[in-house]
Order: sequence, then structure tokens, then C-alpha cells
Amino acid sequence: MRLLRFACTLLVALPLFAQEPPQPDRTIDAAERRAVIDGVIDRLKQAYVFPDTALAMERALRTRQRRGEYDHVTSARALADSLTAHLQAVSQDRHLRVRYSFAALPADRDEDRPSPEERARARAFGQRVNFGFERVERLDGNVGYLEIRSFGFDPADVADAAAAAFTFLGNTDALIIDVRRNGGGSPFMVAYVSSYLFGPDSVHLNSLYWRPGDRTDDFYTRSVPGTRFGPDRPVYVLTSRRTFSGAEEFAYNLQALRRATIVGDTTGGGAHPGGMQRVTDHFGVWVPTGRAINPITKTDWERVGVRPDIAVASDQALRAAHLAALRGLRRQTSDPERQQALDRAIADVESGRN
Repeated sequence: MRLLRFACTLLVALPLFAQEPPQPDRTIDAAERRAVIDGVIDRLKQAYVFPDTALAMERALRTRQRRGEYDHVTSARALADSLTAHLQAVSQDRHLRVRYSFAALPADRDEDRPSPEERARARAFGQRVNFGFERVERLDGNVGYLEIRSFGFDPADVADAAAAAFTFLGNTDALIIDVRRNGGGSPFMVAYVSSYLFGPDSVHLNSLYWRPGDRTDDFYTRSVPGTRFGPDRPVYVLTSRRTFSGAEEFAYNLQALRRATIVGDTTGGGAHPGGMQRVTDHFGVWVPTGRAINPITKTDWERVGVRPDIAVASDQALRAAHLAALRGLRRQTSDPERQQALDRAIADVESGRN
């Protein structure tokens, strides 16, 4: 049960680790190397979403062990990096990583929910980053813009920030949502934010199959506070190669439902959720234990990424989406005054004055 708790709450683990400063290295001996390799293999065989791939990864690591490839690795950081590269070479799974921690990792607990201390730390971090809501503004031509940097928070904590953002955007005629710098998060927050882009009727967004428990969880839109943007006004989602995991799910779901136009680069290609599992006092492995199953496409974006509808370099995506929104609004209006305002906004964006 502990793994399932992590599977839905720590999908943002990789981007958060990436923000941490490098940790001091440690010297490791042969006994610790063996314990780490054995422990990683054990966790993968127990829970990796594709059992056959887990066995293939075991064979690959054991072959390298027999060849003595790890015998001279005395750096903890180098061992984690090597194992990550070797596991990904077999699985092609960018979520799968071995992690080293200089500080001793806490012992596993049996509870399937975060402790009060873990919840308090998560909420305190969320407050410092405004629960992923980085920027909200109104662009020329009455086009809304919202940048979301993370989907890695509990919807109960996100509610106030989300309601404030979408209420501010409530009178705009089109909306651009920027996830170019978003490395992922929880499917619960993805579904929560997506709910603002539909009406009150429940919409099936995605499903996740979990190998532990052999179960499938379905994710639907839900009731949300504040002002819904609703199902009718145009939405554009900006993506980059850094867009990953839960942020890819957000874009993929909306694209499959024909609710949003995706603008930018093809995304990173990580569709297997999971969580960090402790291996030894100083090593853990992020094990993908599930896979996405979109109700429309019946597949996901693993390895291939989310392909944009309007393909442009990510640093040009905002300009491209803004122009697409303005031109779309211009085609829809018959009001001469509104047409003139939109023509001016289009000219400003095209010339770079905006």
C-alpha cells in the first residue's frame, strides 16, 4: 500500500530532485554496491509496471556485474548515475531512476497516507511556489495567459490559487496555458485544473493502470470553486521538450478531447507514474508502477511525447499561440470595433511590439 500512496502523490519527484543542489559524494565498498544493485532489482521485480521488462533489466545488470563493470565504482553518485543509465537503456523509461542521498533516508512506513509532518512540509513548499501557479495575466486582444510550473500538489491545497487564477481569467475570450517549464505532478491536480476548462458535467480525462493491486483508476473532471473558463472558448497549451509526466498528461488529455490546441515542441515522453522506494540507507529507486490509458486513444505518450498541433520552437510558442488566438477571434467576430482592436493586437504581436 505504501507504494500506491507514493504513486499518486510523488509524480513530481523528478523535477523537484533536479532543483536540489548537488549532494556531497560518499565512498562505497563492494558490499554496499551489491546491496544497492540487489535492492534495485528486487524493487523492480516486485512493482515495475511491465514484469517482462523488469526481468530484462535484471538480466542486463547481472551481466554487467559478472563482467566486473561495477567493481571499480567507489563513488555513490557515480553508481546511481550508472545504474540509471543502464536501466534506462533497457526500459527506455525516463521516469526510472536510481537516486543517491548523502543524508540517511527515512525508514519505510506501513501507512498508505502521508504523515502529518509530510503533509505539512508539502504544504509549506507549495505555499512558497504558489502551488505551481506561476503567472496569470491578460494579454492584448483579451487573451488570458496562465503559467503552471507544477501539478505536484494536493487539490485541497491548490483550491484557493486555482480559483483566484481562473476567476481573474473568467472574462477573457481565449486562454493560453503554459506548461513549458512543468516537469509533472499528480493526476489528481491535473484533473482538478482541467475541470475549469469544461462544463459541470463529468468528463472522463484519463485512466491509470497500476501493477500493484492490478487495478485501474479513472480520473474525471469535478466540481471546482471560482469561475470556470468553460467548454466553449478556445484554449491553447504551450509545450516544450521539458514538459514531462503529469504536464504531458494535461496536454494529451485536452488534445484527445479536442478541448485545446497544443503549441510548441514535442514533449519529453514519460507516461509511467510511480514513486520513490527506499533501497538502502542512502539509495532509492523511482519505480514506475503504472501506465496511462487514455479513454479515447486507448494508449499514452510514453517515449513518443505529445505532438503539438502547431509545431514551433518552444521559445516561440507563446507568440504563435497568441497570434492563433487573435486570428481565431478575428474570424469569429462581426463587430467592427472589435475587429479593429483585434487587427491592432495582431499587428503588434507580428511586429514584436507586444
